[in-house]
Amino acid sequence: MSFPDIQIPWIVSNTDYCIFRVNRSFDGTFEGREPEAKYRCDETGTVRFNAAVTWRVTASLLCDESETLLPSGLLTGRGEAFLRGDGFAHYLGRFMIVKKELNQPDVTMFNGTMELIGRIGSHQALGEPCDAKEHVEGWLIGRGVGPAERYTLRVVVVGESTLGPGIHAFPNAAVNRLTGTLIREP
Repeated sequence: MSFPDIQIPWIVSNTDYCIFRVNRSFDGTFEGREPEAKYRCDETGTVRFNAAVTWRVTASLLCDESETLLPSGLLTGRGEAFLRGDGFAHYLGRFMIVKKELNQPDVTMFNGTMELIGRIGSHQALGEPCDAKEHVEGWLIGRGVGPAERYTLRVVVVGESTLGPGIHAFPNAAVNRLTGTLIREP
């Protein structure tokens, strides 16, 4: 077996791109299907299962420069997750962000790759434990489509939830963040 490569949007050297700061909140769910079988990886029991992500991307926060470029919308994703017996988890899937307006057709704005890691803490020097419970971090890398076709989206995800079988809420938009950049081609 091998790890297949995926294509992500890149940048071209010596090109004058414009960058915009993204700082948005979100809430929603992670829904994992029941795993079919448990298997062993070294000393830990691990399960593999299909999963779906549904998040409302909402308010622009302090420093956000993306409101007109990345409107409030719905982020959906589908992929596969791995969960160890101690709760450490990894999810990898495809996502899309759709702009939704009352009495208007949905407009797809971005699609790409999403990775999430559960029970991890990247700010240990600031007091965050390395195996933080109810804590998910990850990233999105996507290509703009339709009205956003000149953009690529690259954001870090930080949220309060768990990755596992069943439905797990990301309920607290006050702490859940998508933070990063939109890059616009000239």
